[in-house]
Amino acid sequence: MKFNLSAINSTNIKKGISYIRENGLDGIASRVRYKMQGPGLAYNGWYRDNHMPSEEELINQRNTGFDYRPLISILVPIYETPERYLRDMIESVINQTYDNWQLVMVDGSKRDQGIPRTETIIREYMTEDRKIVYAPLEKNMGIAINTNMAFNLSTGEYITLLDHDDLLTRDALYSVVNALQEEKYDVLYSDEDKISEDGTKVSDPAFKPDFSIDLLRAHNYITHLFVVSRKLLLEVGGFDSEYDGAQDYDVALKCSEKTKSIKHIPRVLYHWRINDKSVALNPHKKEYAKEAGKRALQAHIDRCGCFATVTHTEMWSMYKVSYDTPGNPPLSIVISGGKNRDIIERCIGPLFEKTRYSDFELIIVNPYSDDNVMQKFYARLESTRKNIRVVEYGGEPNPTSMKNFGASKAKGDYILFLDYGVEKLEVTAVKEMLGHCMRKDVGVVGGAIFDDRGITISQGMAVGINGPFSHLYKGVKKGDFGYLMHNRVNANYSAVSGACMMVKRSLLKGLGGFSEKFKTELADVDFCLRIREHGYLVVGVADATWHLCSEADNKSEDYDTYFKRETGLFEILWSNIINNGDPYYNPNFTRNGECHDIK
Repeated sequence: MKFNLSAINSTNIKKGISYIRENGLDGIASRVRYKMQGPGLAYNGWYRDNHMPSEEELINQRNTGFDYRPLISILVPIYETPERYLRDMIESVINQTYDNWQLVMVDGSKRDQGIPRTETIIREYMTEDRKIVYAPLEKNMGIAINTNMAFNLSTGEYITLLDHDDLLTRDALYSVVNALQEEKYDVLYSDEDKISEDGTKVSDPAFKPDFSIDLLRAHNYITHLFVVSRKLLLEVGGFDSEYDGAQDYDVALKCSEKTKSIKHIPRVLYHWRINDKSVALNPHKKEYAKEAGKRALQAHIDRCGCFATVTHTEMWSMYKVSYDTPGNPPLSIVISGGKNRDIIERCIGPLFEKTRYSDFELIIVNPYSDDNVMQKFYARLESTRKNIRVVEYGGEPNPTSMKNFGASKAKGDYILFLDYGVEKLEVTAVKEMLGHCMRKDVGVVGGAIFDDRGITISQGMAVGINGPFSHLYKGVKKGDFGYLMHNRVNANYSAVSGACMMVKRSLLKGLGGFSEKFKTELADVDFCLRIREHGYLVVGVADATWHLCSEADNKSEDYDTYFKRETGLFEILWSNIINNGDPYYNPNFTRNGECHDIK
C-alpha cells in the first residue's frame, strides 16, 4: 500500500486510519524514516508481499536435493533470555527448510537460585530434536568466551551466529546452502531487518552492498546473517574477549584479511529483535561496544600494514579511518579553465591557503588561447605562485580530452582532477583523498560535491540505475542521513565523479587515460569501471567535501546530444554490469526511480 504522508487531507483520513490499524504507529514512523532515507513503501507490507517465501516455495525448498549439503552449526550464547524470545529463536531454527543444521547453545544464565528457566526450556526442545546441543555454564564468561565454548562443541563445516532473542527467516539456511552450490565461499552474509517485540511486524531493512572493505572499515555493516567456514574461523583464532561487544566485528575484519571469497546474499534472512534492552532500539545501551569496535578496527588497520588512524564519528559505532601519506609524494592538480575569473580565483585560493597538503603543482588547462584578456589573467596567476602552470589547449574543448591533455603535462605521482568551479571546503580534503589513493588496493578516489545550498551533487555512482548511471545521494542535504547513513562514511562504489577525482598517474597512463570516445560524464564512469576490471577499488571519501559554484557551467550546449549518442556505446561496453546489477547497489532497490527506493 502506498500512502503519501505529504498529502494528508480529508480524502486521505480514512486511508490514514486504515494504515495505522494495519501498521501501527511504529509503521508510521517507519514510513516517515523510509520516505526520508530512501524506500517509499511501508516495509512491513512490502516484505510480506514481495520477500516472504510462500508456502509453496517453502515446500519446494524442503524438497530440494542439493549436491553439496554441509552441516551448519548455529552458535547461540544464552543469558537470562525471556521465555518467549528463547522459544521463538529456537523454533526459527527448527522450522528451517534446510535440515542439515546443528543448534549449539551455551547458557551463562545465573544459577544461584537453582536451575534457570532457560535450561528447562532448552531441554524440553532437546527431547524432540537431537540436533540441539546444550551446555550450562557455571559462570558467565562474556560473549566472546561463551561463543568460543559453543564453537568448540560444534561440528559443522560452516558456522553462523544467532543472538539469543533474534530470529532466522525460514529460508535462511536454504539460501546459504543454495549459494554454496556455485562456490564453497569462506564467508557469506545476508541482508537483515528488525522485528517488533511481539514478533508481528518487521521494519528498518538493511539492504547491503556486495563486499565493501571501506564500508566495513566504517562500521560492521555485515552483522547478520554472518556465515563463516570452520576452517577460516579457526585460522583467525575464533572470538577475542578483548573486543567483547564488538567480537563479531573483530572476526569479520580478520576474515576479510584472510580471504576474498566473500558472498553477499541480497535477501533478508535475519530478524533483529527490538525490545527495551536491545541495541536495535537503543544502541547507546552498549557504549562499551563502540570503543571495542574502534580498537578492533585499529588492530585490523595495523595488521594490514596501513599507516592510518581510527576515530569515532558522530554516528554511533561508525568510524573514520584517516590514512597517512608517507613520504608526501608529489601531487598534480589538474583544473580545466573557464572564463569567469572570479570563480577561478575563488577555487584556486583554498588550495593554497586552506590545505594541509602542500607538495603539489596546479595545472590549469586553458582552452582560450585566442582570448587576450584570459591570457593576461592566466599569466598573472602563474607569476603569483611558482607551482601554478597554465598549459595552452588548442583542441576541441571537451572535458575528456582536456583532462587527458592536462594529465600529459603532470609531474606528480598522483593526479587530482577538478572541474572548473569546484572549490575545497575542508582543509584536509586533499590529504584525505591522497591517503586513500596511496593504498595498493585503490585506483580511484572521489570526494563529496555539494551545491551552493549544501545539497549533494555527487558522492558515488551506481551503474545501470535510471539509465547508464546515477549519482547515489544526489539531493541529500549536507549533514543529513542518506540510506543507512552510508553517505556519511567512506565506502566503495563502481564509479565516482570526474568533477573531483584522484587517480594514480601510473594507472592512468597504463589505461591510456580517459576514453575520448566519450565527451560526457560517461568517460568518468567508463574509466572507473576499467580501473575496477584491473582489480583496483574505487573509494568515495565522505569527509573530503567540495563545493561546485552555481555560476560555473561545465556542460556544453551539445552535452545532452552527446550523452544520448554515447549511451548506446556505454551500454554495449558495460552490458555485463548493467545486466547483472551494480555490486554496490542492492538488487532489492529500484533501478528506475529514486535511488534506494524499494522495488
